[in-house]
Amino acid sequence: MNSLRRIPQVIVLLLSFSFFSTNTLAQSTKTLEEIIITSQKKEESLLDSAIDVSVFSGEDLQKYAVSDMSGVALVTPGLTFQNTGVWAQIYLRGVGTRVSQAGLDTGVAVYVDDRYVGRQSGAMFDMADVSRIEVLKGPQGVLFGRNSTGGAIRVISNPVVDDLEGNFTVGLGDYDYKHMNGTLNVPVTDNFAFRASIQTREREGFKENIIPGGYDYDDLDSTLARVRAKWDVSDTTSLEFSHLFASIKDLANMGAVSADSGNARGIVLGGITTTKRDEIASSSAGPDANPEGPKHYMFSTGLRLDTSINDVNVVAYVNDSRNDERRWGDYDGNSFNDIEVVMTENKSEETGAGLEISSDNDGPLSWIVGMNYFDQEVNYDFDLRIGAIGGGNVPASTGWGTYNLDTYGIFASFDYEMSDKWTLTVGGRYTNEEKDVHWRASQYPEYAQNERLTLAAALLPNKAAEEWSSFDPKVTLTYNLENNGIIYATYATGFKSGGYNAPTRQGGEALEPEEIMMIELGYKADLTDTLRLTSSFFMYDYEDLQVTRAAVGTGTVTTENATDSEVMGADFDITWLVSDSFTLRFGGEILDAEYEDFETGSRVANTILTGNPDAVGYGLRFFNAKGHSLLRAADSSFFLAADYESGPISVNVNYSWTDEYYFDFVLDPASDSLRQKSHGILNARTTYSGGSGWSMSLWGKNLTDEVYLNDSVIAGTNQRINYAHPRTWGVDLSYEF
Repeated sequence: MNSLRRIPQVIVLLLSFSFFSTNTLAQSTKTLEEIIITSQKKEESLLDSAIDVSVFSGEDLQKYAVSDMSGVALVTPGLTFQNTGVWAQIYLRGVGTRVSQAGLDTGVAVYVDDRYVGRQSGAMFDMADVSRIEVLKGPQGVLFGRNSTGGAIRVISNPVVDDLEGNFTVGLGDYDYKHMNGTLNVPVTDNFAFRASIQTREREGFKENIIPGGYDYDDLDSTLARVRAKWDVSDTTSLEFSHLFASIKDLANMGAVSADSGNARGIVLGGITTTKRDEIASSSAGPDANPEGPKHYMFSTGLRLDTSINDVNVVAYVNDSRNDERRWGDYDGNSFNDIEVVMTENKSEETGAGLEISSDNDGPLSWIVGMNYFDQEVNYDFDLRIGAIGGGNVPASTGWGTYNLDTYGIFASFDYEMSDKWTLTVGGRYTNEEKDVHWRASQYPEYAQNERLTLAAALLPNKAAEEWSSFDPKVTLTYNLENNGIIYATYATGFKSGGYNAPTRQGGEALEPEEIMMIELGYKADLTDTLRLTSSFFMYDYEDLQVTRAAVGTGTVTTENATDSEVMGADFDITWLVSDSFTLRFGGEILDAEYEDFETGSRVANTILTGNPDAVGYGLRFFNAKGHSLLRAADSSFFLAADYESGPISVNVNYSWTDEYYFDFVLDPASDSLRQKSHGILNARTTYSGGSGWSMSLWGKNLTDEVYLNDSVIAGTNQRINYAHPRTWGVDLSYEF
């Protein structure tokens, strides 16, 4: 690929910064602040951490107008995030999972305050009172465990402190946008304090439902509330309690049919409905079929103990979470009630516990050992209904099932300073996972044989169980530079267990586990007091990569194993303090990600399959996807931010650009809308600080009103194209003390 040819050029360009003299860029009297991270289970400087990580402080997130994970993706090259209702789709360098379905796991793990988010949809919630976000790229299994073959995203909240402090923000915007968030930290006694935060967002939909009585799409109603309490039992021991509640109602692109691209396809009985970018035609988005709309609730409680004994640190934790996901969809993709999934619901219960023991000394050898346990139970229900075919909104098929996961891991990592310059890190993790599924569907006989009800016909009693285990090592060699930087080389492997496509017809057949081998070379340094560079070159070799895409002939999606896949690329992040008032940040990634062996199939028009221009309908073409880029893997992506601050005025302008990528394989020219075209998003925010803690901000997102897709999928007999958010703007009023 052309991107591969660019990699050496990028590396040369990055390394050339090393030859800049201090006087060349020394136009600022300030110096770059040290960034402290905990990506390797210890506090260390970003420049001392031998890991590829993108870091965004809470201040950065505010400047970039990041309020949820979709905003994090815009500022992180290589990361994509889409949502369809209450389902989150996270991909890092082409590795991820399309659906939040019981039995399937994501390849990019999400942690909130080191608490693993077991359900992928949990990443959809808003972020409030955040200290920083760390995006770890590449396999992170040794220290962070399961489902991190692509990487891990860590959301770290502001800590409970001993001082009285707080902040409050209210905001308004177009599309009747309303926003409120607040935080209060209260020291109750000398050794006990609590911190409470809340955030709410409301917004009317961007898409008008042209069906009379139907809901508009992209309506948003979200709430996040969290309370944390910390008790300093002694000088060496502390106990922290936390509880989080989150809810989101988001009619994001549910059942949207193809728009003015001309690719709208619905079931023949309902005809074809063509809509514009700001329109939707969905019969399932109405008060009768959809009384509440898609919702997701989460309750999470945790307890953590930190103590030190004779230069040894001990961390013990336990947490419990409850999730309830409710989703409605329109399977025929038109304005008639032909086939509707009135409701699917996932209720899950998760329990996690862990113990970590680490050294606390200045010697040449430091270490951390630990173990963790995670248990998950998901109960699933669905209700498939017939509209026009059956003469009304009547049930056609119902189903239910359970999914159980039990997993534990044991890990260790050792750092040995061989000299003042060289450090060797050796670690590994043993993982064991056991999964079982039990799905069952019942059909109403008067409709079970209808040829259009392919989904109902596919749902049969299904029960399966399997166990997987793996040991994954990691070795890193680090060379310490004179100019406050490092060069490092890492070899690591990663593992994601198999899973089940339940409740589709493939539900009883377990997927093969996903395995990765990684080699990474990195260079980090403060080239001057005002210029910082972090960069890496990486190579991945995936075996049995789990790829999620549309299941041909059904209204669902399915996950398959690609036999072999290879990923190669380079990324960088540059921060330049141009002057005391002006800062530039520039990050980018160049990627060559291809399937080396992947036997699969795709829907193609019969006019192409048969060569007959008068043929109707669609058929299946099998092919080997060798040489095709990984789905949702852009050849290149970049992020540029400019910050200006003078007196009470601060201005941030940021621009993110992403090269084209694919939602699915394109074998039919008429399905080119499965390709996300290259696009750039321009955002801006200006703030006036009036003193005494008050400030006012004016912000705008997607200022050029760029047209791009949130998702595109061929499902059953239709294609649904879902557009991302248009241009929006708003104003915030804040107070801090």
